[in-house]
Amino acid sequence: MKEVVTQWSMILLCFSMAAAIGGGLYESIVLTPMWSKSPPSSFSIIQSGRGVPLQRFWIPVHVAITLFIILALVMTWRDATVRRLLLVAIVSYIVMRVWSGLFFIPEMLAFQNVPLDSAPFAELSARVSRWTVWTWFRELLDIITFLCSLLALYWLKRWP
Repeated sequence: MKEVVTQWSMILLCFSMAAAIGGGLYESIVLTPMWSKSPPSSFSIIQSGRGVPLQRFWIPVHVAITLFIILALVMTWRDATVRRLLLVAIVSYIVMRVWSGLFFIPEMLAFQNVPLDSAPFAELSARVSRWTVWTWFRELLDIITFLCSLLALYWLKRWP
């Protein structure tokens, strides 16, 4: 039973990370160009109640990642190779989440509260530009977490 839980926690972690990467790419390639093209009038796509409800996707995905990465680490603690890979994955994930909590989420909430009919201003455009550039580095951290998770799954039970 322990082996089944271990294996499925790792598989579900990989699926959750794949969902996060897919969601991040969708946002970066499809949604971000739409909401960032002419702020603040283009912010309608991200405003609460009228735009895309991003939190409906991201909250469950991050809850799943958090649960599965902790469960996988606990279940594989005695396997040094898998443990190291999962620790790198966790560090990468924590850096991404802390960075999101300190910069990306507050900025997105601020963008969502800008009145659509207000006049465009240079500072807002600069903030949007900075957000869109830096978000690609967040995606890179997700890829590191995903690759480490995949490698950990690969190494699971490879060596006695």
